[in-house]
This record gives sequence, structure tokens and C-alpha cells, in this order.
Amino acid sequence: MGGLTAMNRERAGAGAPPHAPWEWNASEWPSGSLTDERVVEEWRREFPLLERVIHVGICSQGPQSRWVRQSVEHYLDSWVAVGMDWDYWLGEVGRAKAEFAKLVGAEPDEVAVSTSLSAAAASVASALEAFGSRRKIVTTTAEFTGVAQAWLGHRKYGYTVEHVPARAGELHLEDFDRHIDDKTILTAVSHVYHSSGFKLDLAPLVKLAHERGSLVMVDAYQSAGTMPIDVKALGVDFLASGTLKFLLGMPGMAFIYVARELIPRLDPAVVGWFGQEDPFECFVDRLDYARGARRLETGTPPVMAAFAARAGMQIINHVGPAAIAKRIELLSRVATEEARRHGLKVASPADVRKKGSITAIEVPEGGVHGLVTELRRRGIITFPCGRYLRVAPHFFTRPEDIERVMWEVASILGGR
Repeated sequence: MGGLTAMNRERAGAGAPPHAPWEWNASEWPSGSLTDERVVEEWRREFPLLERVIHVGICSQGPQSRWVRQSVEHYLDSWVAVGMDWDYWLGEVGRAKAEFAKLVGAEPDEVAVSTSLSAAAASVASALEAFGSRRKIVTTTAEFTGVAQAWLGHRKYGYTVEHVPARAGELHLEDFDRHIDDKTILTAVSHVYHSSGFKLDLAPLVKLAHERGSLVMVDAYQSAGTMPIDVKALGVDFLASGTLKFLLGMPGMAFIYVARELIPRLDPAVVGWFGQEDPFECFVDRLDYARGARRLETGTPPVMAAFAARAGMQIINHVGPAAIAKRIELLSRVATEEARRHGLKVASPADVRKKGSITAIEVPEGGVHGLVTELRRRGIITFPCGRYLRVAPHFFTRPEDIERVMWEVASILGGR
């Protein structure tokens, strides 16, 4: 890392933790509209990887920014300088929660941390019994595997799981209407689907589910950071996202929003000491759930990932999800048009208003991994899902990057 930061050299000599969080000077960051390509070029300099490659695999992992790296190094410096700095480190976990709350229109005490979306779903599933005798979970055939398996794992406790079928990569309200009934305790869906990029219209689904007495949980992993999300306006009961994709963080941290009125009723069986009102009482003979959404937390939180998570979300909140959404629509139009111009089969919605960042290209059976490898050799990062090659840009991606990607895909598939 090139040695300690100036702050931590001073702290190492003093042997004392800091009294203020590690902050950035927002005035040093680019300002202006993302419709101005000069502003986009300024932002691209924040991500060193973009100097060497085209990164459109953000549906799997976002590129590292200078600010995120500095934040992680600050944690590592703190560790080596102070040795054990738990008050400060846990304070950063709280600040990361607050940044996520800002992103989705929640309050910080309505947010819990977890280590992954799969773990977050398991925590929620373990608390459903408090909401009555209903035992059916309605989800879809298009959900991400890890989350879907969390619901299936709870069948051993008497729950049944029904899957609403995706049709040509899309979900339809009338299909949910046939599955959600007076036996349904939870309707679990994605906001943007990881395979096709289809964006589900949440408002009418939430209305339908609530009218039938079902709670609603939303997987926002592929939408958070690319479009505005307002959990209060949507009326969702739970919403979760990790941070390594469009929120520009690293693996190991996820957040769960819980509607305030539900929090006192949650008594999860997947529980740990950080889910207690005072974790440091260290009692072993009882449960004393925390008053806020933190009651869904389990063990020691991933501190280093929290430094990265807050830093990444600071970038997203600074740029603005609404501005990013407009940029993503532009890039989606370019992706769809260029793919079709080159004769590629697009498996994502033609209407860019019905999709997120992901544009899925159908690849002949058995060819997708070779295609991803060859693209990487040509300086392009993508990521597959089944038979689909997924092209997933972010606000710093240029239209000409998308044009190059689609040309290279067509070239490789055509044997050039």
C-alpha cells in the first residue's frame, strides 16, 4: 500500500482511535450531467481498470474505484496502527447502513447487515412464523439460485414453495394472481432479474400481495445503484441487496431493509450476538432481540467490506440514481440496437423501460464460456448466465464501449 496514511501515522504514535469517520471531499469529485461525455470521462479516471479494459460484467462484480481502495486501506492502516479499533470499525458499519438507508429511502434503524443476500433471505425466512399460520412462499422460476434455495431449505419446517413461471424471461401479474392466495405468507421476487435483465413492475405486485395478506420481499441486487428505489413509496416489507455489483463495493456485505411496523414482530431463529440489544452483555441463557432491524443480524459484521460498501454507495448517492437510470437507458438502447444490427439474439426486453442494466445475448449451446474467455483476451470483461452472455454497463460506460462489445461478440461467434 506504500505505507500508512498521514492520519494513521499520527494515530500510531498517539495509540488512540480517531474521533471522526474517514470522509471524502465531495468537491473533488466530478460534477455535472452524465449526458455530458466529458463528465463521464472524468468519472472514468476514478476507476483505474477502465484505462485497460472495457468492463461490462458489473452484474457480477463492479470495478474498483480509487475511493473504495483508499477506504479499505484506511481500515487496514487502522488495524496495523491501533491494533484493535472496534468502536471505530463498528461505527463504520453503522455509517454504511446509513448510506444504504439513504439510497433506498429508509431510516438507518430499519436496515440490518448480513454477509450475502442468501444469508439475508435465510434470516427473513426464519422469522416468518411470527406472522401467522400461513405456510406458502410464492417466488419465481427466474430467481437467483442462492436466494431461491433459502426458501426451499425452509420446507423442512412445514413451508411450501410455489414458483411463478417466467415466460420468455419476463414475469406477468396475472401469473402471480394465480399463485398468491390466503395461504401465502411471503411473495419473494427480484426487482431486476439476473439472467435476462427484466425489470419487474413492483407497485401492482405489492398491492396484489398485500390485498391477499402476503408479505413482500424484494431482491434488489441487480437494480440498486442503477435506478431510484423508494421502499416507502413501493410499500415493500423487506428489500435486500449486496454491494459488490452496481454499488461498487466488495464481496462479503449485504443489507436488509425491514418495514418499521414489522420489526417488533420479528423473532428470527437464524440469530447471533449482534442481533441482540446489547451484544456485549455476552449472556448465553436468553434472547434479547435488538429494537431495530439489527435483530436480523448474526455474528461479527464484515468490517473491511463495510468500509468498501460505504465508499461505493457514496459514489452512487453523489452521482444520483435518477441520473444513472437515464444513462443506463441510453446504454441499453445502444446495446439492443447494436446487438440486432449484428444479428445477435437478444433475450432481454426490447423496451428499455422494462429492463435494467443487463442485456442478455443468447449464445449457441456450450459456447458461452469460450466466448467470455475470448472476450477477456480481447480486453472485454463480461459474465455469463446459463446460455446467456450478459452485457451489464454502469454510468461510466461509454456508448462506443457497447458498440465495440457487440462487434467483438458477433466477430467471435462468426469465427473471426
